[in-house]
Order: sequence, then C-alpha cells, then structure tokens
Amino acid sequence: MGRWTRVGLVVLSAGLLALCFPPVGAWPLLVVALVPLLLAMQGVPTPREAFYLGILHGVALYAGTIYWLFRIFTAAAIPLFYILALFTGVFCILLRALFRREWSPWVTVPLIAMCWTGLEFYRSELFILRFPWISTGSALGPTWLSPLVGVYGATFLIVLATAGLFYRKTWWPAAALAVGVLALGVFRPGKMELGDQEGFPVAIVQSEEGNLDAYADLTQSVAADHPALVVWPEYSLPYDVRRIPGDMKRLLALGTDLDATLVVGTQTVIGPGAKEWRNTALTLNGSGVLGEYYKARPVHFFNDGIAGTVFDPIMTPLGAIGTPVCFDCDNASVTRAITARGAECFAVPIFDSQSWGAIQHEQHAALIRLRAAENARWFACAASSGVSQIIDPHGQVHASLPPLATGATVARIACRTGRTFFTRIGWLFPWLTLAVTGGVILWAVGSAWIAKRKRG
Repeated sequence: MGRWTRVGLVVLSAGLLALCFPPVGAWPLLVVALVPLLLAMQGVPTPREAFYLGILHGVALYAGTIYWLFRIFTAAAIPLFYILALFTGVFCILLRALFRREWSPWVTVPLIAMCWTGLEFYRSELFILRFPWISTGSALGPTWLSPLVGVYGATFLIVLATAGLFYRKTWWPAAALAVGVLALGVFRPGKMELGDQEGFPVAIVQSEEGNLDAYADLTQSVAADHPALVVWPEYSLPYDVRRIPGDMKRLLALGTDLDATLVVGTQTVIGPGAKEWRNTALTLNGSGVLGEYYKARPVHFFNDGIAGTVFDPIMTPLGAIGTPVCFDCDNASVTRAITARGAECFAVPIFDSQSWGAIQHEQHAALIRLRAAENARWFACAASSGVSQIIDPHGQVHASLPPLATGATVARIACRTGRTFFTRIGWLFPWLTLAVTGGVILWAVGSAWIAKRKRG
C-alpha cells in the first residue's frame, strides 16, 4: 500500500468519526469509522510511520470537531490538537505491533478494543489535561448500557465491533455486535415521567450578566411556578458574595421569598493573591448557607481557582444535592464519586461563554447527559449562555434553554437513592482496559528491544 493511500485512509477515518459528533451527530457511523484506520495500519514499515499516521488521524479528528477552540486560543489551539493526537499516535504504534504478531483474531480484536479504550480513558480522566471531549462512546449518547459500564464500556463495544469487522474469521460475530450497538442508539430509554405530586419543581436560569440584579429578575420571572430549587450558572456572582453583606442579605431574602433552595456560582477567597480562591457552588436558602462545593477540575489555561478535593453532596430540605461545577461533569469520575457519597440529584452551575459558539455548547451539553444516565440521577444544569437543561436519570432532556439565549425555565425533578451498577462496580472496567493497554505497551517495547538485540 502506498504512503498517500495510507494518508487518504487515515483522513477518511478521522472524517467519518468527526461526523459522529455534534453538530452533525451521525452516530451510526461509529461502527465503521475506524475501519479505514485499521486498513491503513496494515503493513506499515516502521513504528515511526505508524505514529505519524496516528498523529495525522488525531489532529484531523480534533480540528474537525473542536475547531471552536480557535475562538478561545487562536493559533495556540493547534499545539493542543497535537497533544491530544499523541494518544492516537501511541495506539497506532500498538496496532502495528499487534498486526505484525499475527495472533488469532479472537485475541487481536479484543486487544485492539482494549488499547483504544484504555488510551481514551487515560486521556480523558488521568492525563494532566483530563480532556474527555470527542471520546468515541460519548458520540453514541445515553443508552441502556450507560448505567452498566458507562461511556468507556460503550467505547469498547464500538471498537470491538469495528475491529471484528476487519477480520474474516470474526466478521459475523462482529456484524451482530455492530447491529447491537446500533440498536442501543435507536432503542434508547424513554423519558422518565414524574407525577404532579412527585419530586419538586426546579428553575434553571441562563444569562451571562454576572450580576445579582439580572439573575434575581430572571428568577422572579418564574416565581409563579413555585420552584423549590433554583440554579444559577457558574460565575453568576464572580466574587466572594459572602464578603458583600448587602448582596448576601439579598440572596437570603430571595430564598425566603421563594421558599426555595438556591445553588449559585461564586468564589471563595482563601488568600490575598489573584489566584488564591476556589470556584464555588454555594447552596443556601432563607435560613442561611447550607454548604459549598469547590470545583475539582479547574479548566487549564484559565484562572479558574484552586481545585477542590471533597466530593460530598450538600444536605438540604429537598435531599442530598450534588453540586459539581461545569468541567467536573465532563469526566465520569467526579459525578460518580459524588453519587457514591450519597447525592440524590444534581444542581450544576456551568459557564460556557457566548463567544465560544453554539457548537461548543451542544458538545458540552451532550457530555452531561451521559453523567445523568451513568448514575441514574436527575440533573438541573444552568449554563451562562446555554445549553441549560433538566435531564432525567435516563439521560433524556425534559426542559432546556437554547444556546446564546437569556431566560429561565422550570421543570420537575426528584431525588433518587439507588446506585447503578456503574456507580458501584462498572466504573472499574476502564481501569481494566488501561491495565491491559499497559501490558501491551510493555510487550511491544520488550519485543522491539529483543528484535534489536538479535539484529545487533
């Protein structure tokens, strides 16, 4: 196979995979998107060439999906694409080594799926950037599989089907698995409806105003719906509101007037320096402050506060409410930890700048629906400029506000106490794939070293 043929196949694979994510959302392509990449890796002469082809795949994928990063970082987004693409480069080195070993397809196919999933898990949850966007399983969205093995389990099954289609011996089982994956996407869990007397109404407020007057007015606009819980965006009060007695008094009065619990995005100043503060979700009602949560996953390259390390929910008259902040919900680990510590529902302040564009907002909103389905919890998310949404435990949206708009809406949610298989045990699956990936890396390095010694 010629070099330019390989390049064309790699770009085709990246393009097909990019189409699976918003704004296109052609998720059925997931089961074939990686086939051209597998074809391109056959007979690659050197690990270096395999690595470069993997880098090309990664850069093309990220440039074709999260191109909105140019709005934030301009040309500096390009190095970020290359950093993320390193994981695809490593995968292609491992793929070449597996192909050269010529094991039985019944061994090679699961190892391919394990390596892709393990590297994706490391990139999303453990790597310094912790960047879970454009993860394969997230394109499939919430399914019946989500509360069992979560998004990384979906990734594994998708790649397992794709790799199986590549071999003649595993064609039919892989085709059956591919049909099963497509069926998961078609026959999703339906909306979880609540009765009129079940649960409680929650108001989500969407605005980038960043001042108390604007959010109080929007909240009062839905006061007739008698919300028991009100959620404002991250940075809705971009200062330590507890240090401004007048503003704090107004917040407490609002809680009293509405007879509601409020979750607002603010700061907790812990020192004199410009970076000595914590990004905070503050929970209060008319009687006072009920608790606070510090953002555990500050966004890199921003002054986003010092990371919090405690994942406890806030005890309120409505129940135990988890209040992770924005990027905390992009990873599977934070919301799972909060659920495991007793959260019965979630109220999430989010900041998605209007200047980042609607596509960024849509991709971000899709990640949080996965978190709801994995842990089977209601989520009330208030984003600064959308997508604000109220999500049921199946990952289905009951109410939302569109990107780049200002407003407020109300829907009912409920507290839940049961734990999903994912919350209890299923979260360990990606760790297994990471361990297997580590073993394959050691084997590939060891084999290359032995081969070099023999040649020398």
